[in-house]
Amino acid sequence: MVPCIVGHEPPSTPGIAMLVAALDPELYLKSQRTQRRMGRVLASNIGHALPGVGIKRLAGHRLLIETDRSDAIERLSTVFGVAAVEVVERLDATDLDRLADAIAHRMGPEVAGHTFAVRPRRIGTHSWNSQDLAIAAGARLVAAGGRVDLTHPEITVVVRVVERTADLTVERIPGEGGLPLGTQGRALAMFSGGIDSPVAAHMVARRGVSLDFLHFSLGCGQADHAAAIAHDLTARYGHGSGPLWIISDIEAAVPEITTRVDPRMRQMALKALMYRAAERIADDLPETQALVNGESLGQVSTQTLDNLASLDRLVRIPVLRPLVGLDKLEIRRRAEAIGTYEASARSRELCDISQGAKVSVATRPDKLMDVSDVLDDLVDQAVTTAKHQRLRDWMPGSSA
Repeated sequence: MVPCIVGHEPPSTPGIAMLVAALDPELYLKSQRTQRRMGRVLASNIGHALPGVGIKRLAGHRLLIETDRSDAIERLSTVFGVAAVEVVERLDATDLDRLADAIAHRMGPEVAGHTFAVRPRRIGTHSWNSQDLAIAAGARLVAAGGRVDLTHPEITVVVRVVERTADLTVERIPGEGGLPLGTQGRALAMFSGGIDSPVAAHMVARRGVSLDFLHFSLGCGQADHAAAIAHDLTARYGHGSGPLWIISDIEAAVPEITTRVDPRMRQMALKALMYRAAERIADDLPETQALVNGESLGQVSTQTLDNLASLDRLVRIPVLRPLVGLDKLEIRRRAEAIGTYEASARSRELCDISQGAKVSVATRPDKLMDVSDVLDDLVDQAVTTAKHQRLRDWMPGSSA
């Protein structure tokens, strides 16, 4: 982990915001060795989100960041592993009455007309204890117009005292939480740019998995739009990662599938082509351990349990489906929360090649394997013509 602050810290420089990153409690259920490893990755990711900032470890699984960047809170709150961002003011804690006066001066206007509770945390040697501070500060805040409610307060006044200084939390912003990006290996996201695939990518990344992105272009004019969504998603949440954007043009495969495959099986054949090509592309990427896609159980005819099980048997690589138990409304809400819904809603659906035929909802594994074997040359073509570039280097029009 980053170094721990011990003893007295000087007041922060005027114009410099003091932010405290409260880490996801899950990190501290890990072994000490894992905590140290994840802590190093998290500190590095914060450094990528906020280049040049100083990062120090505080007591209670918290990191102190001092910065003058106007976007610091937003960027820090989107670093996976950060459960909340606290804006703090540093106060002198050498005297109980002066500290209580300072708390009341800062928080009095906030609690006036509201219920509140003072929640002190204290480390070090003092002539007073945490309850003494709560009583002293509470009395002053009552005089300022607040009402004490220790059970369900409208405002919680949090102050953490370490030896001669105290950090008063004046604002708390929820963070993304989860595990630090890069601590759980790497995967390849099958990314259409529709509503589902960005949510799936976000959910897996939030569990610490670094991602590269693979888009299969069917000539529907979707590739550049999908790249823009992936680019924005990574810019907001992918701190510390450097994903690839891979585009495989399979438009020419559509008439071939239409010619070679029974109409009821064409959609599954297209899925089989994508799965097998994605596996081979992933095999050529260092450290890639799984595929990720946005399939949800029963959402469409190709996503029945029978069909998903048959697709899984086509490939050796694990397939992660974080949306499998979510319905469309839940997925939409998550897309809105992460900021991808509006762009994804403008995406065009992948081309339907069933030509009006009913799609098989219970494809047997052996039947799908036979169909897939007929498409070997199309898989080869999808793999050999795939184009790779760093997502950060993507420019509008480069994936058209």
